[in-house]
Amino acid sequence: MTRPELSIAIPFYNEATVLPLLRQRLERLADRPSNWEIVFVSDGSSDGSVEFIEEWARTDSSVKLVVLTRNFGQQAAVTAGLSFASGDYVGVMDADLQDEPEVLLEMFRLLRSEPVDIVYAVRARRGDPKIGRLLAYIFYRVFAFLAENPVDLDSGEFCVMSRRAVQLLLGLPENLRFVRGLRAWLGLRSKAFSISRPSRAAGAPQYSMRKRVALAMIALTSFSTKPLRAGLIGGAVLSLFAVLAAAMYALLALCTNIRIEAPGLTILVLFLLFWNGLAFVYLGILGEYLGHILLEVKARPSFIIERQVNFQSNAPAR
Repeated sequence: MTRPELSIAIPFYNEATVLPLLRQRLERLADRPSNWEIVFVSDGSSDGSVEFIEEWARTDSSVKLVVLTRNFGQQAAVTAGLSFASGDYVGVMDADLQDEPEVLLEMFRLLRSEPVDIVYAVRARRGDPKIGRLLAYIFYRVFAFLAENPVDLDSGEFCVMSRRAVQLLLGLPENLRFVRGLRAWLGLRSKAFSISRPSRAAGAPQYSMRKRVALAMIALTSFSTKPLRAGLIGGAVLSLFAVLAAAMYALLALCTNIRIEAPGLTILVLFLLFWNGLAFVYLGILGEYLGHILLEVKARPSFIIERQVNFQSNAPAR
């Protein structure tokens, strides 16, 4: 069987309102490869999205569907799409049309013409609500400061990769995955592609703030040990300060008649609350790292497949 020139992996969760619009855009694409495939991954959808894709797949063999048993999360769904994509080049995009298929084809053509393995989108302008843009701005700057191999500011999963890049990415053993971070960690030749990201074409966002925060925690703890070092440095500085203060007090008591008055209960309580709060923050950071270690040691698969449509054989699940 001939390998498709381009595969497009599209994870989705309850996107019944926007999938008809996505279909129109994909079918109207000009200069698309004659031999391509679209791999949809249902991440536990329950709103009729799966039925829509199944009906589409019955009339178009290039449309393929992977249905996961439950909602495993966006990163697991992206990994599933990459696992089943068989093309020489593989694109990843969201189903809500904030990642535009016309732009993906531009990145595909750029990848074929340049000596690079990855072309990824960088959002010069975002159509998200202001609070979403603010949180994204803060996250990327914090991640860039902490991570040993930071991703480009304001990049996402929207990209096109060579077969080599996909195979290397799938070969990484993590189950808690931050795909754009792993993509940057590979160190392959890459090229940024500036885009203006529009608002959703229809419907409400399915990626909640809680999921965004959880992904941010996975990203920060998977690619940086600096938060742990910060606790060590802070503790060392505090201990040194306490030793110096005690030595100064002892010298004053032994060598002079000066006596230091107690600063008062309020100041003492505030001081204790502040440092105890920092101690609990550091314990929380330790807990995040330990929790991720526990989940990785269990080595459960990133996703489980319920069924698939229009595939000749099963792809290995991670």
